[in-house]
Amino acid sequence: MYNLKSDFPIFENNPGLIFMDSTATSQKPKQVIDAISSYYSNYNSNIHRWSYDIAQISEELYEKSKQVVADKINAKNKSEIIYSYNSTYASNLFIMSLKRSWMLKKWDKVLVTISEHHANVVPWLILKEEIWIEIDYVNFDENYDLDLEDFKAKYDDSVKVVSFTYVSNVVWTVYDLESVSKLLRDDTLFIVDWSQSVPHMYTDVRALNCDAMFFTGHKVMAENWLWILYIKEELMHKMEPAISWGWAIAWVKKEEFKSWIKNTKFEAGTPNVAWAVSLLAAFEYIDNIWWYKKVEEIEADLVKYFLKKLDNFPEEIKLIWKKTPENRVWVFSFSVDWIHANDISDALADDNICVRAGRHCADPLADYCEKNSTCRASLYIYNTRGDIDKFFESLEKAINLLK
Repeated sequence: MYNLKSDFPIFENNPGLIFMDSTATSQKPKQVIDAISSYYSNYNSNIHRWSYDIAQISEELYEKSKQVVADKINAKNKSEIIYSYNSTYASNLFIMSLKRSWMLKKWDKVLVTISEHHANVVPWLILKEEIWIEIDYVNFDENYDLDLEDFKAKYDDSVKVVSFTYVSNVVWTVYDLESVSKLLRDDTLFIVDWSQSVPHMYTDVRALNCDAMFFTGHKVMAENWLWILYIKEELMHKMEPAISWGWAIAWVKKEEFKSWIKNTKFEAGTPNVAWAVSLLAAFEYIDNIWWYKKVEEIEADLVKYFLKKLDNFPEEIKLIWKKTPENRVWVFSFSVDWIHANDISDALADDNICVRAGRHCADPLADYCEKNSTCRASLYIYNTRGDIDKFFESLEKAINLLK
């Protein structure tokens, strides 16, 4: 199998580095780094209201990036794509815009899953404090799949929003959101956190019939501080943005202002074109390695290999949550009962192996499962079987040292 590690300069510049923290952020291929450098070297300028050549090229790159995203997620058109900082900001902006648009009122209920990232919990809790909405949590079943029966029991007439992650950043199951979508009434908004699924698999917003979706660029090899917010065109026209200035404004008078009716009303301030260029280059890179077919091929091999190695490992280690190769992504949460996760993470770091320890910004899930802290090894297309071998060698050494 072709080793993609050579496409990523960080491994050449850090010999022996084994990076297994890609769920937190992904490394960048040379193609993305070069695209950012080329933009700043040749076309750096502000877009909108331009009359000079490099600004025109910048805007063309910005719009081309949005078109590629629209194509990749099967949006109706690029006007449904909004850019700004990160997915946490995206969820906050969208949720607070629902409030400003008077689309939620007192005692309306929002359903989320118990395994949501804080980015899809805290903004709703803020709204609960402000306008007294209610929040309820849908659990997973014994196989860590979404419990559809629990969802049906909690999906009553008061539910106005269903906001689910497609892939949890801890449990690692690919949730069956198509089945959820088919159960929803017309009066329910369906929002999907796609942050952990976009790096691994094809995304189709129209197949899910979701009203809004968000993901972050840095998890799919693009620049940090770039989020992508999709809002269905019909919904977008009904909404007012929670914040507004700059290009988001149609006109301003002393006592009032008017936002644009198009997607730019959600893009307040000067856009970062280099971020957009990085995402364009990241998706072009995925295209060049045979699109998601190659990603899924590498993933399937590494998941099976990791689980096979785990089967032959001492019993002290416990793989938590999804334990089968099917219907999951290539991330593994684990613990050793008598060793703190931070100690394991530190020991692995001594061998130049990068994993993450903690509650992974999913406190409701950690409390529900009574897991104070776990280690998380998350792989991506630049990882190899050799990385997994070294991971288990180091882990065995760490456990023996920490006994």
